[in-house]
Amino acid sequence: MASRNPGKLAELRRLLGEHPWELVDLDGAGFSGELEEPGATYDENSALKAQAVCSATGLAALADDSGIEVPALGGWPGPASARWMGGAATDVDRLHGLLGEVERRCPNDRRARYVCVVTLARPGRETVSAWGETSGVLVAPSGSGGFGYDPAFLSDDLGITFGEATAEAKDGVSHRARALAALLAALDAERA
Repeated sequence: MASRNPGKLAELRRLLGEHPWELVDLDGAGFSGELEEPGATYDENSALKAQAVCSATGLAALADDSGIEVPALGGWPGPASARWMGGAATDVDRLHGLLGEVERRCPNDRRARYVCVVTLARPGRETVSAWGETSGVLVAPSGSGGFGYDPAFLSDDLGITFGEATAEAKDGVSHRARALAALLAALDAERA
């Protein structure tokens, strides 16, 4: 798995737990480099990370790039969701920073969506990517579950924030779950 984000790793392990893959993190795969995300899109960043890890380790590599988008802010912060405040910022800093921007610039339109693109790179084979998204609105933070912007993301599907949701409930509707389901369907179609 081409990530060092502990929240993402835990979620990916839960979502793929029933599949016959041995899921190892970057250190377990022997990858000590840094993963760059220079692309302007989720697709680019996901593919670059998966291909870099696959090339360096000789193993199949699963990567994702995900973010939160606020339509009233032109889709911002989008692919820069984890980086827009700089490397020293915490999840809490970014969450409150985003809420501050929404309150300042578009307080009457707090719609948001989470987006995820997952990519599987395999030695000697074409990479496969898939997209998933889920919609909601930004609210005052509530709950301590999830990670990132989850405490302020009121899910349209669940009627509660991802921070309030159980892992199982979130896994049923999240952008990452939907992207992985689409990826697995593409892999099934490839074998047919």
